[in-house]
Amino acid sequence: MKLILHNYRRCPFCIRTRIVLELKKVPYEIVEEPLRVWTDWMLENIKDKRVPVLRVIEGEKETVMQESNEINLFLDKNFGEIEFTPEEGSKEYEEMKNWWNWCADVLKPQIDLYKYGLNLEFDAERNKKDEADLREILQKLEDVLSGKEYLLEDRLTLADIAIIPFIR
Repeated sequence: MKLILHNYRRCPFCIRTRIVLELKKVPYEIVEEPLRVWTDWMLENIKDKRVPVLRVIEGEKETVMQESNEINLFLDKNFGEIEFTPEEGSKEYEEMKNWWNWCADVLKPQIDLYKYGLNLEFDAERNKKDEADLREILQKLEDVLSGKEYLLEDRLTLADIAIIPFIR
């Protein structure tokens, strides 16, 4: 099996996947996709131009995956001895998916507002409110992590890995 990761080095979604690949010591090839300057393969094969893209090649069969959390579930299930996924069907598994959604729907949009402004127009006055809102959102993480190292269990899980690149 050959794994090829189409990647942009600063992309937090790509960082998630690289973390799992490295922690699980999975051999992979990396193809850099410079921001908005896509490789020919991306232009020809991926309609929604976003990274990461993981290509899994087994003989003549190629599977293409594009959502970082789903890629990480696949990697965790199929590679390495260490596991980062809570038991499927458990309360922790559902909480992991809730953290993924929180990251996508709450944390990431607020980080973008803080960094880039509304409609990518930075406004110093509005930025003060965006910063305060972001601090309030990050306080949720502080509260959950109070007295413990990880979000869900006494070990690193895909919930933690999903959030780490956004607050590094």
